[in-house]
Amino acid sequence: MPDGQQSAEDRQRLTDLFRRHGDAVLAYASDRLGNDDAQDLVGEVFTVAWRRLATIRHGEERPWLFGVARRLMLQHKRVRASEAALEIRLRSQAEVDGVEHPGPGVLRRAEVLAALAALPEADREVLLLRYWYDLSGGESAKVLGCTAATFAVRLHRARRRFEQAYGNRSMEPRPPLTGNLTSYVRGLR
Repeated sequence: MPDGQQSAEDRQRLTDLFRRHGDAVLAYASDRLGNDDAQDLVGEVFTVAWRRLATIRHGEERPWLFGVARRLMLQHKRVRASEAALEIRLRSQAEVDGVEHPGPGVLRRAEVLAALAALPEADREVLLLRYWYDLSGGESAKVLGCTAATFAVRLHRARRRFEQAYGNRSMEPRPPLTGNLTSYVRGLR
């Protein structure tokens, strides 16, 4: 519907949607695209929300917005051939360059991220939606465009594969997952 036909109530609803869910959508997009592209994507998500405001059911706004963000990200990846979300996260969070002896929490997080990186994109998506973004099973299913039962099966399988990947990690501290040669040499000492 053209902007002129939308009421002040519609504008207020969109503003409320942005205030309640804008940060979560930005975090979701940032993990996959990087901050600059994510900000652009959030703008696109709320542009779509503005155009389709009448079709967004009350109480289901968050999964609807995540679903739009997901579809736009998939389109973005096809057009720009961007990197996978976890690779970006690994670079930003697992970097311990300059730290002589990283704490056990840093190493554990690096191992969890490495196990996630070993999974197929579909498994990572299921696990991150459910456990990182704290969407319910039903909400996650809506984001992925499947039934709650299908999502439950995907989640079960993804958890099993994650447990296997995490169980196959070395028990010895390893060098950081990303970084320069100095980081790797420090990890071998």
